[in-house]
Amino acid sequence: MGVRIALAAVLCALAAAPAAFAQDSTEGGLRDCEKLAAVKLKRDNPNFKHFAIQRAGVEEDKFTDKVGSQYVSTLYEGDATYQDTGAPQQVRFICLHAGVGKGAVFVHVLSH
Repeated sequence: MGVRIALAAVLCALAAAPAAFAQDSTEGGLRDCEKLAAVKLKRDNPNFKHFAIQRAGVEEDKFTDKVGSQYVSTLYEGDATYQDTGAPQQVRFICLHAGVGKGAVFVHVLSH
């Protein structure tokens, strides 16, 4: 009986692993997008202070193709908060991500 319980516990853990990995990879991908956006926005605007993706409502599209010569595994799109010297603004963003361990390769921020 104890072996069955242990086996059931292992099977449950293995079944949950892909979902946990997907959540971790999505969160990591969004952090990569935020980092790349911050670098780009600071370069374009010396008054830039903060860029934060709003996790709820982010659309994630598994792309797995090349854009030009750049491999892209995932496209993220959603809302974010942008702030420079003024009040925080709601913006839209698009981020192309090359995959786990490779990072974000392109971020574009659009004002509402």
